[in-house]
Amino acid sequence: MVSQELLKRAQQLNSKGLSTYEIADELKVQPDTVVWLLLRGRERALRPIPHDVFVDWSSLGSHGKRMEAMASALADLTLQSVRAKEFEAPEAVVAIEGSGMVLGIALAKELSKPLAAVRPQREGRKRPGLVNPSLHRVRGRRVLVADAVLRAGITHTAAIRTLREAKAKPVAVVVLVNKSGKTKIAGVPLKSLIQIHAVTRP
Repeated sequence: MVSQELLKRAQQLNSKGLSTYEIADELKVQPDTVVWLLLRGRERALRPIPHDVFVDWSSLGSHGKRMEAMASALADLTLQSVRAKEFEAPEAVVAIEGSGMVLGIALAKELSKPLAAVRPQREGRKRPGLVNPSLHRVRGRRVLVADAVLRAGITHTAAIRTLREAKAKPVAVVVLVNKSGKTKIAGVPLKSLIQIHAVTRP
């Protein structure tokens, strides 16, 4: 079953000129799911629904106390990983611009670290990636990359590349939900509160 809200959001993003990949990135679903969502009526009905999971975290993201609780849990996971020497202690938190900003702000507060933000280069777009110059400088710093949902890791790989080009050292990526099944992104440890695994027949 596909919610009408998800269909509506995909169509709205499409009407704004976003590419299939950009819509997939915004909704954190697979590109073939976006193609299916943008089909109309009978054409959609005749095609099988793609195997995918849509993570609606709006009940968390729209409430300050709930975001603080999630940030507290991610901070605890981060500190546990540092104690276990899975990665080095970060000197700053870098939020992925867009869906990661609210969580990044809350996580930086929980960890008592300065906040930076990165705009990764989007696939198919010429505009380069950029570290937001209005926030904390990352040059020479160990940074923790924060986002809400990781779909396939393409955005996060681009974010890591942009940070490395800015002479920062990404030590880990932390997310609320990991849909990819990966434990590393571009050689950087990946930690999540929730991991989604596909269940397949043997």
